[in-house]
Amino acid sequence: MKLGKVGGVVLAACSLVFAAVPPASALGTLPGSFEIGIEPSLFSGHFGTHHQITIYDLPLTLAYHDHGLRVQVEIPYLAMSGAGAIAGASVVPVRGTGTPRQGAGDVWVKLEYRLNQPAGWVPAVMPYAKIKLPVASYNKGLGTGRFDEEGGVRLTWHVRHGIFPYAQMGYQSVGRLPGLHLQNMVTFEPGIAVALTQNQFLSLIVMGHTPVQQRRSWVVSVAAAYNLKLNMRWGLQLYLAHGLTPASPAVGAGVGVMAHF
Repeated sequence: MKLGKVGGVVLAACSLVFAAVPPASALGTLPGSFEIGIEPSLFSGHFGTHHQITIYDLPLTLAYHDHGLRVQVEIPYLAMSGAGAIAGASVVPVRGTGTPRQGAGDVWVKLEYRLNQPAGWVPAVMPYAKIKLPVASYNKGLGTGRFDEEGGVRLTWHVRHGIFPYAQMGYQSVGRLPGLHLQNMVTFEPGIAVALTQNQFLSLIVMGHTPVQQRRSWVVSVAAAYNLKLNMRWGLQLYLAHGLTPASPAVGAGVGVMAHF
């Protein structure tokens, strides 16, 4: 697929954007320092264009955490139909018939460090940095072939028993491509996690970013996630997402399984 002139911008069908996991303080202490998870996801809609675009995402997430440090690697596999191409944390429409294609997605590596513990209205402060390794196929429209980087901060509160507000804001440097007119973005994600029981959590999140292209609208979606801690080793997550702007995916859904070691 050749990337031609674009007609809009949409939120990427990528689980790193829609991963609606409660703050670590909400999930409680789990044994070990390693996590592995897999979360099949689906996103579909017109994305502000005249075309139906559908993306299936099968991401494998690996994480290590110790004394406030968390290192996470996400390795997705994508299947996509419709006249669109993935550009960093967004999807841009392209010319062409949108023939179904599949392949490895771009790998994201994230480092986060917790500076302190939350105490009442004083939040835990967690600066982070992440980088996109451009391994996805440019010809298939699964990536741009350029590096992207993002830096920001995540704040989490524990204002009362079982209630965990949080917010994340970052700045993403987007790799440039001739003809696509891509630009850097501000990303944001406020939300709240509520403990329904000791092992069940419900999260509500608003997420999005400023336009990745000139003269395009913001991308904003809302998601609800349900997390169940099956035991001290295994966890389950379900989520639904809905776009709040024409440039966002109409619907999104996913189910994931996580193991802690």
